[in-house]
Amino acid sequence: MKRIIVLALAACMVLGAALGASAAEFKASGMLYAGYNYSNADDYKTTGSDLNEFSQRFRSQIDIVTDENLSGTLYFEIDQTWGKGPKNGPTSGGDLGADGVNIETRRAYMTFMVPNTAVKVRAGIQGLSLPGAVSGSPILADDVAAIVASTSFDNVGVTGFFARPYDTAKSETTVDFFGAIVAADFGTVSVSPYFMFANVGDNAAAFGGEDAQWYGVAVEAAPIENLTLAFDGMYGKVTDEDGGFLVAGKAAYATDFAVPAFVVWYGSGNDDDGEGIMPTADGLDFTTTTFVGFGATGTSNDSLFGTALGKWGVSLQASELTFLENVTHTVRLSYIQGTNEDSSDLTVWGDDDRAYEFDFVTVYSAYPNLDFIVDLAYAGTDFDGGAAKSVDNVYKAALGVQYNF
Repeated sequence: MKRIIVLALAACMVLGAALGASAAEFKASGMLYAGYNYSNADDYKTTGSDLNEFSQRFRSQIDIVTDENLSGTLYFEIDQTWGKGPKNGPTSGGDLGADGVNIETRRAYMTFMVPNTAVKVRAGIQGLSLPGAVSGSPILADDVAAIVASTSFDNVGVTGFFARPYDTAKSETTVDFFGAIVAADFGTVSVSPYFMFANVGDNAAAFGGEDAQWYGVAVEAAPIENLTLAFDGMYGKVTDEDGGFLVAGKAAYATDFAVPAFVVWYGSGNDDDGEGIMPTADGLDFTTTTFVGFGATGTSNDSLFGTALGKWGVSLQASELTFLENVTHTVRLSYIQGTNEDSSDLTVWGDDDRAYEFDFVTVYSAYPNLDFIVDLAYAGTDFDGGAAKSVDNVYKAALGVQYNF
């Protein structure tokens, strides 16, 4: 009798779950990447060793959609470096036995419309980015626990947000972000001013335990057919410290065989004239080259030169370059120089440190959902001081295959 009751309860639970799920539509998307990467300077800041590794990445997003007013999203990631442990951590499970606790919860949030209004609210761990017209935002573009509310009026959209990136259950170590974004579309020109404040606990590690603030604007324009212009200007400051800024511009023209572009940026550096590096919550998402920011393709190493902050550069680029069917190339030739008073390592450059970087990426779309990727980069360097003074050049080569679903 007990067995029958247990089976009946189990059947009711399964039936109840099925009935509960029937009101929602499940949509899955994501990618699986596997590849090899070699670099001669991946760990130069500490050991000077070369990088020689195979790695893989799995990302899966599940959207549970009830209707246009209500949905939920789960986004997971699994990273592994072949042959490496340990058994726990974000890159575990690559060694013999392939056991590891390594599932990253990148996003988990709900989205709903406030009843009888045009206000959309997203609450939970989600992707949050400040505007970046040229090449992403160097201030904030990451996953974070947040509440975001947005609405629109004719051609103007307004977004306000609260985020909590750091909390150790003590108010003196908690960090909160507050901000707003306005996006105005005037047809050939769109303008997006924004601001963000960080309320930082006195004993928090972030920003030295002091409050911070940022102001900026992103502008995009299409004055004539096929021509796109972009501009970013931003300023940030930590209380009682020198403020810093970054300005960037881009001009791109679409043709039948490629999209050539010219990119220029300047990020202030620490010097004796009261100028500093702009504080940032996530400075690696302003990507103009493979080695500056998260500019590499696939899981291969990047950001060898750190962020664009404390540097200036010019870059000639061409994307969507094609000579063969289903094969596209991206080419970048860049000059980069530091703006800091002093050098430190491979990421913090003085104003006498410079590099010439060449990037070449090839993508072969063998099937509509399968890409083979070759990612090459080389930089000739001239470092005047700091730990990187003996570095003459850095290079990387990566081969990968990516399945998108």
